[in-house]
Amino acid sequence: MILTSKTNSKIKALKKLHDKKYRELEGAFLVEGYHLVSEALNKNLVLEIFETPSSQKYPESTLISEEILSYLSTTITPQKILAKVRKPTFNQKVNKIIALNNLQDPGNVGTIIRLAKAFRFDTVIIENLDPYNEKVIRSSQGAFFDINIIPTKNLEAQLIKLKERDYVVYQTLLDQEAIALNDVNFVSNKLVIVVGNEGQGISKQIQNYADYKVYIPIDFESLNVACATAIVLDKIRNKK
Repeated sequence: MILTSKTNSKIKALKKLHDKKYRELEGAFLVEGYHLVSEALNKNLVLEIFETPSSQKYPESTLISEEILSYLSTTITPQKILAKVRKPTFNQKVNKIIALNNLQDPGNVGTIIRLAKAFRFDTVIIENLDPYNEKVIRSSQGAFFDINIIPTKNLEAQLIKLKERDYVVYQTLLDQEAIALNDVNFVSNKLVIVVGNEGQGISKQIQNYADYKVYIPIDFESLNVACATAIVLDKIRNKK
């Protein structure tokens, strides 16, 4: 059977997963595309797969029409597959953390999650942005399923707890006290890299918790936050 109606109860429930409150209620979210579905399958997180008949890859998938696929997709030219996925339970050891202070662009957040995996960071703390936003998931390119994701409405409280546990907090910002990145010794395995909002940077309140303030010497006014994060993470890797 092929699901073709927007009023079908299963399709209506899937559509609701675009809403943050419903995702929280269900403990599930949608992923689109063969790569993300494959990554979710590898982690045993897939609840149900949906494909169009002409592109069916998985025998167990539920078939939907092209119209329904477009209705459920958040991309302009969707791949012919999506899946309902349960939220992962993260219990990995937490050593190397990236903390995001009120980032607004889900694409930047997803890219930083991807960078975390690439540079062997195990945890990303995300303040005031839903990590299960479709653009976050898509931009992470599957790294989302391998990283501890900690959403918070209060990064300050998180930093207080981490400092009590002897984590060293490095913050990226332009400040009279800031040290050039090349001169910083990242000596602790228990470290937190804090990056700030795309327009305002790290808030004054959060700056109070810095053990070290770090800036990137460049011949330009500023860098995209994900680009800046990549430079810092690469420097940490090369200093180890």
